[in-house]
Amino acid sequence: MKKTITILALLLACPMFMWAAAKPFSFECRTKIVRGDHVFYEYRSHNYYFRIEVVSDDSGEKPEQMINGRYPFIIAQPRERYSVRIYNPLPVRVAVNLSIDGLNSITGNPCTPVSGKKWLIEAHSYITISGWQVSKHSLRRFYFTSKEKSYAAWQSNQWGQDLTVRCGMISAAYFLSRREIEKYFERHPIVEEDYDEEGGITGAPRPYGQRDAKKQRSMAESQDAGTGMGEKESHPVHSVDFRYDIGMYQGRQAVKIYYDFSPYSPYGHKRFTPRDPDYAPEEPRDNDDEEE
Repeated sequence: MKKTITILALLLACPMFMWAAAKPFSFECRTKIVRGDHVFYEYRSHNYYFRIEVVSDDSGEKPEQMINGRYPFIIAQPRERYSVRIYNPLPVRVAVNLSIDGLNSITGNPCTPVSGKKWLIEAHSYITISGWQVSKHSLRRFYFTSKEKSYAAWQSNQWGQDLTVRCGMISAAYFLSRREIEKYFERHPIVEEDYDEEGGITGAPRPYGQRDAKKQRSMAESQDAGTGMGEKESHPVHSVDFRYDIGMYQGRQAVKIYYDFSPYSPYGHKRFTPRDPDYAPEEPRDNDDEEE
């Protein structure tokens, strides 16, 4: 699928200086190979790891825990301002659809991975998005609040449908240009000494099945937290045209982080929360049981 879109680029992007474990994504492209004195081309699969982080204004990067051994999860604090840091591990530009609670971070509208407007990130760099883009010059801050007071709840009234069903999910879908990545491998061919029958091909990420979708629906039903639209800040952007034909077209391919309040917060239900397995789990305490 080829598509030319207008996407937003920050006036300043930061070079990437760290590498972290993340979700893999594989794609195939025409690749230049140098083996001894021979130069040839073949389609090969390339596997990269994509990473997003949630950064709190108060405590820095939010530590991630795993739900069911698979889903990255962070504990939100009521009224906590946060940003999303999006890394590009590729040697070429990428367009990234960042959605918060199922809403596109640029338009504020419900979107699929491919349909929403996207941020442009230069090769081997990252950007930090701290709010909903409301104009060419400004954004309004992301902050954790109750689902009932979230921006998704407000948008539900505008759209006439419940958009809070995806509250508690931060998602980034990446897209790239086949032409640009193939030009990169033309300039930087893969050099081999011995022939590898596998051709350096790495396995594709394990797909999420129907069972995982049921778990996500169950998580949404018990969700307490959402993201609000906070104070306005300066955030100048400009639009560029970018053509992509490789990417995370399906929701299961996107990089996701889930969040919710602790069950002991003012907004949280008293239910399971991720904990350190090396220590005893805490029993919930009601106010009338507290020590005098």
